[in-house]
Amino acid sequence: MVAVAIYAADGPRRGRLEHLLRKETTTIIVGASGDLPAVARLIDKTHADVVLADSPPVDQLTEWRARHNATAFIVMVDDPSEDGLGALYAGADAILPRSADDRDIAAAIQAVKSGLAVMSRHLLETLIGAGSPDVPRRNAGEAHAPLTPRELEVLASMADGASNKTIARRLGISFHTVKFHVAAILVKLDADSRTEAVAKAAHLGLVML
Repeated sequence: MVAVAIYAADGPRRGRLEHLLRKETTTIIVGASGDLPAVARLIDKTHADVVLADSPPVDQLTEWRARHNATAFIVMVDDPSEDGLGALYAGADAILPRSADDRDIAAAIQAVKSGLAVMSRHLLETLIGAGSPDVPRRNAGEAHAPLTPRELEVLASMADGASNKTIARRLGISFHTVKFHVAAILVKLDADSRTEAVAKAAHLGLVML
């Protein structure tokens, strides 16, 4: 049996997740809470194998991971391709859309309990610099892998000299997500620094200086 703790700030949402997991014969719910500090205490008390967390703040997820390295964290987010980057950076073992059904959640629990990571194909391709599914992949001889629409927005802000914190505020995304996008841009443009990335992007016509 896999011991699972649940976090969801929204009461009805928390109730739905509890109802869903009670139907699973391979899991046992050791507790559920909408209070962030209470989740850490719950893990300490029950030694939960897995925490199923509904859109937790990235900073809190980082703290949970630092304190509970033996626990696996499944994070449910509205947009895995965007919010998922920040959650992965903070230490999530699995990223699921909030619309995931009971089969997807159950499969993710078993996967992370076995030491596996779970994420969408799109998110994986973003992490390895292969572009997004709806953007043509790089062909032999092309100078760079295609940037996603969000990466182009981040790149434009980089060209303006904006810091990661400024970019995060400007685009309405987390600081950690911006760091992932910047890292992906550097890889795709084969650049060693932000300055070099902007210079290469300008040469390719991706930004105007």
